[in-house]
Parts: sequence; C-alpha cells; structure tokens
Amino acid sequence: MYAMGRMESIWGEDCLEFKPERWITEKGGIKHEPSYKFFVFNSGPRTCLGKEVAFTQMKAVAATIIHNYNVEVVEGQCFDPNISVVLQVKSGLRMRIFNRWDDDQ
Repeated sequence: MYAMGRMESIWGEDCLEFKPERWITEKGGIKHEPSYKFFVFNSGPRTCLGKEVAFTQMKAVAATIIHNYNVEVVEGQCFDPNISVVLQVKSGLRMRIFNRWDDDQ
C-alpha cells in the first residue's frame, strides 16, 4: 500500500507531492478512484466492511472543523513520511487554528 501510493505509473509525475485536490472534482465533490488503485480498504469481495463508516466519520469531523475554525498550515515545514502501518508526517503537521466565532481575531 505504501509503495502503490507513490507509484508514478498509478498517480502521475507529481505522485510524491501532497495534493489533497486529487480527491476533489472541479465542482467540489469527491472524485471516485477505483478501489484497486487506492488499496487501503482492499478491493472486490474483500472490501473493508467499515469503509463507508470511516468515510462518513471523516466527512463529519472535517465539516465540523471547517464550520467552527479557520485553519492555516504553517509554511516552511517538511512533509517527510514516518514509515509505519499508519502513515504519518515524521515531524507532525503544524497548523494555526483560530475560532471562527471569536471576535478578538
């Protein structure tokens, strides 16, 4: 899974770049990618039973954060992966988070 997520033949020349827009259509919807291309939840008859629950939970958490906070990524940081079962950024992802409803900004 780790190697497939970084293969130029699957994702193109910019496969090593952090580009969340890969998953978003021009109209702002979620872009469908075949499950054999992004193998995290397996594929075919052995597809993970919790896949839809995970996606629903992810959308609910993202919508709540976007609704309540202004989130800015701190510039100038490296996105080196920490190789493990769960892919993480080695030094973490530093961000500035501001309460959207706070008048003191």
